[in-house]
Amino acid sequence: MKITIETGDITTYKTDAIVNAANSNLERGGGVCGAIFDAVRAAGGHEAYGKLTDACFDIRYCATGDAVITPSFGLPAPFIIHAVGPVWTGREKPTGSLTKTEIGHVEALASAYRAIIRLCEKNNLRSVTIPAISTGIFNFPVDLAAAIATEVCRVELTEANVEVTLVGFNEKATTILRGAPTPEAAHLLSQVGY
Repeated sequence: MKITIETGDITTYKTDAIVNAANSNLERGGGVCGAIFDAVRAAGGHEAYGKLTDACFDIRYCATGDAVITPSFGLPAPFIIHAVGPVWTGREKPTGSLTKTEIGHVEALASAYRAIIRLCEKNNLRSVTIPAISTGIFNFPVDLAAAIATEVCRVELTEANVEVTLVGFNEKATTILRGAPTPEAAHLLSQVGY
């Protein structure tokens, strides 16, 4: 299996690409997104920051569940894949059966992870570092998000020649990734064919 799980600062990884947990307008946001934009500014100054902002502006929009790619403009990883996960509007801790809305969110997050792997293949990138998409201000339940991340990557990597590092921003987040899927998350995912 070509999946590594560890704790770290995504902006420092030297994989072929790192993933930004982006918003649909591809603007600087908080969390991982803000950290990546700030790291570009720290590495290359206002010029590099402006180039990243302009590159995102030129693309203009990325739908939820999809991903786009730009250069990193000076980070250790040469490319940034901007993946847009869903904003969770379901129950805080879903149990039993997923609602129609929750199923839509699960499918959108899975689609974002698939889009990342496929962009890597399309651009001949052999390694990528991915954060826990949608689990910050987008409020996706972390256990369920971790299960989606690990399961989608496992399935996609049976065909794709890409090494994936799933990175937690702290030990708690990493422990959740390493323990995925929990029995409850596996039960929930089974309702959408995983």
